Amino acid sequence: MFSAKIAFTALASLALTSASPFKRQFPPPVEVIRPENVTTEQFKQEFLELCPRYYGESEITDRPIYIFEAFQESFDEDQWKGRKADVSCIYQYPTAEFQNIGVDVAMALGGDGIVTIDPIETGGGPQ
Repeated sequence: MFSAKIAFTALASLALTSASPFKRQFPPPVEVIRPENVTTEQFKQEFLELCPRYYGESEITDRPIYIFEAFQESFDEDQWKGRKADVSCIYQYPTAEFQNIGVDVAMALGGDGIVTIDPIETGGGPQ
């Protein structure tokens, strides 16, 4: 009996030390463009305030659950210089899937999302 307890304890500790910790896989940030009539700082503040409240105070139990938000101004030298930001507004859906609704939040504030086209899908990629 005593040796069975020792064997069980040894196996349990081995399983705990060799098990990899659970790591969440969140979607990457998305690029958005702020509206022209507000500063980047104003847009950031509005984004960070709206993101956690985007789905409102609903009594529905299967609505998405807010996880976190992030806002980082982009300093890329392109046509949107000074108006672009990388954002995350992460919600978890009842299916346990995580989604970044940052573009939706930006559009609700009068901004827009940046759409990029994959050259491979359009036939312009390497041959």
